[in-house]
Amino acid sequence: MVFLLKNILYLMPLLFGIGFVGPVFTALIQLTGWSPPWGLSPLLFGFGLGGAWGLYAQWRGSWIAWRVR
Repeated sequence: MVFLLKNILYLMPLLFGIGFVGPVFTALIQLTGWSPPWGLSPLLFGFGLGGAWGLYAQWRGSWIAWRVR
């Protein structure tokens, strides 16, 4: 149980990026009336952006690039 919980928490930035940031991007795309490139739906494009940002946060250890050290 502890092993499973540690692995889930380790992937939390990626899961947050897909589960929260992705739908926020989708809502912003729809609110502005912008159409994503390559004929993608706004939801798929939002999940892609959120997932990419989540992977970046997972790799970097921070959601923002200018983290003060």
